[in-house]
Amino acid sequence: MTAYRPEYWEISIDVAKLDRIPANRALWFETQDDRERRYALRNFFQQVAPTVRQLIQSELTGRQREVLLLYYYHGKTQEDIAIILDLSQSTISRHLFGTARGGKKVGGALSKLRKAIDKRPEPDIVEALDTLQERLSA
Repeated sequence: MTAYRPEYWEISIDVAKLDRIPANRALWFETQDDRERRYALRNFFQQVAPTVRQLIQSELTGRQREVLLLYYYHGKTQEDIAIILDLSQSTISRHLFGTARGGKKVGGALSKLRKAIDKRPEPDIVEALDTLQERLSA
């Protein structure tokens, strides 16, 4: 049985009262700075996407690639992926983020991708990061 929670009751309100709320106080209001940040991030992700896809294909194992694509590209939860692949949720987590062993983080698709980028910085990514930093600091 659910708990008695009156704070979650729906309250009817006259639409005219809602219309009196200024647009800049609404939940969906976006300042010019917010908009510019959103555009800068969108452009950054569009610029690096081909390089990141290539790194995913070349640097990750088949299972890591499968888990990463389901998690980030298809928006599946770790639990959903575990069901799809018939694995445990903790195994999915280890494929994505690695595991702590001897006080250090080892394995994981994300760590592998970071190391690949650090080992040989892709010009596309470096340029995109520089552009992003310029746009966000302006």
